[in-house]
Amino acid sequence: MKNLLIDIGNSDIKSAEGTLSGIRISGLKRFPYEKKSFKKDFIEFINKTNVSSGIKNIGISSLDSKNDLFIKSAFRKFTGRDPFFIKINSRLPVKISYSPTLGTDRICSAAAAERIFPGGNVLIIDFGTATTYTFVSKGILKGGFITPGIATAINSLHEKAKLIKVHPVFPDKLINNNTELNIQSGVLYQSLYFTEGAVAEMKKEYKDLKVIATGGFCGLIGKKTDQFDVVDKELVLKGINIIIQYNEDNN
Repeated sequence: MKNLLIDIGNSDIKSAEGTLSGIRISGLKRFPYEKKSFKKDFIEFINKTNVSSGIKNIGISSLDSKNDLFIKSAFRKFTGRDPFFIKINSRLPVKISYSPTLGTDRICSAAAAERIFPGGNVLIIDFGTATTYTFVSKGILKGGFITPGIATAINSLHEKAKLIKVHPVFPDKLINNNTELNIQSGVLYQSLYFTEGAVAEMKKEYKDLKVIATGGFCGLIGKKTDQFDVVDKELVLKGINIIIQYNEDNN
């Protein structure tokens, strides 16, 4: 038996299989979707994913709760069971000191961070559509801050400033003499330098701070800095599984 883990972000659905104990996941799949055709795309995702074989629990983190009823109905049809939607008021292995607007992806990342560094001071940096910085201290999610993500910044320069659209690749040097390299350098080194500065600032107060990088661009930034203690692209999915296990253990 296994748990089915689903992370519905702003543009992708990711799924994996989780063990009934421990933090390991396997069978990672990624499926892009369009917001205007989410229902059709989600059914296609289910059809391409083995959602009925040996599944004990289905755990979902979704950034858009308006689709919850449709998702629940779809899983009832295909599996005969209801999924568990992770919410800020769910039974969680971490405490939350944040407004109800907190994204469930950050909750799941916090649960995984607490498992990796129990009782510690941890900064989770998620390099996704937005780059989110989430601080967990002694098992309590205290808050954080949010900046534009790398792809979001590149797209904004393309759409708003009418600059060319570039691939997110670090140039060899900071100063360059063509527009493509200028955009790449500006966006990527800005993200790198801000991240290093934010970590340095937090370490002034929390000398024992641990830093976990996750999200689609964590490897790109991780190759340029030594400030990350852990680089784990699938932290959210692991957090979903940890929350499922916590609820099973505390029923």
